[in-house]
This record gives sequence, structure tokens and C-alpha cells, in this order.
Amino acid sequence: MKRVFVDYKKCLACKACETACAVRHHPSGSLPGALGDRRTEINVRVLGIEHEAFPLSCRHCDPADCLTACPSGALRREPDTGAVLIDPSLCKACAMCASVCTFDAISFKETHRARHGRDVAYKCDLCVERLKQGDSPACVAACHSGALKYEEFDETRNQRAAKSLRSYLLGDGGVPPHVELYRELRRKEFARRRGGK
Repeated sequence: MKRVFVDYKKCLACKACETACAVRHHPSGSLPGALGDRRTEINVRVLGIEHEAFPLSCRHCDPADCLTACPSGALRREPDTGAVLIDPSLCKACAMCASVCTFDAISFKETHRARHGRDVAYKCDLCVERLKQGDSPACVAACHSGALKYEEFDETRNQRAAKSLRSYLLGDGGVPPHVELYRELRRKEFARRRGGK
């Protein structure tokens, strides 16, 4: 099965992945429609810690603790892609799934898919409909720095794990020079804001 892999050193914190996810999951399928709509699902979050950034979303674990924790049966695994999906009509918003999620990838709010006008669980659905059409997930397609890749899980994990930890985290190519330059400028800007040199 394929999964989304993150090369966090290549992430520019541009949030193109968040924007693409919002547009993909909005009923209008457009950026103007998604902007300012509180019910828009954004299933990937770019977390910033100091000057580092990391796109975080559901890892579609196997086995998935959230699947076994859900008492209402709202979570299921899609057989073709292996994606863990939520049926909002069955969700009771009990937060059992979120409490066992290691990656803090499950959030709650009233979304466009919520039928009862109340908060429900939502998370990355791996853009299953796009995958069925032969496309990659929206976040991966929007990432212009190469920080997100959609690849075979076992093959990629084994290749990276067989090398050093640095290769496992950064991938084969390491950090491109233009990305490293951008990151250095960002580090200096954070230091300047704190009153350092």
C-alpha cells in the first residue's frame, strides 16, 4: 500500500498542502468557496516549532488504534487503498479515536459532511476519490518543494531504514541547496526577532 511520506527538511511552511486540502474537501471545489468557511475540512496541518515545519496528517496506521477504539463503528478501512475513513453520520463525537491517536491527526468540528449540525470527527481521507482516478492526494500534488511524496510504504521505509538516520529522514537527495538557503534565512529571522544575532 502507498502512503504519504514527509521529508520535513524540505518543508518551506508555505501551506500549499493545507490550501489544496481545503479546496479538495469543500463542496464548491474552489478556493473562494473554501476561504472563510468555518466548516471547511483541512486534514493536513503544517506545524511550526521554532524555525522547523512539519506537515502533519493521518498516517493510516496498520493496525490502527482509532479503528478499534471507535464504539460507534464510524471508522473503517478502505480495502483498495488501505485508508482509514470516517463516516460522519455514525460519529458520536466521543473522542475515543482522538484519545488513542499517536499523531494527534483527528480533530472535531461541524463540517459540510456532518448531517446533524453538530461537531464530528474529521481527518485525512488520503483523497481516496483522487486515488481511484490515478492521481496522488491533493496535498502531495500541491507540494512544490518535494516535502510530501506518495510512495509504496514498505519499499520506501525499508530503503530509508537501511541507510543512516539522516537518509531515512531526508530521503535520497538530502536537502536541495535552495531549500537549505531558505531555511538558513528563516533561522536568522527567528533569531533576529528574539533579539539574537
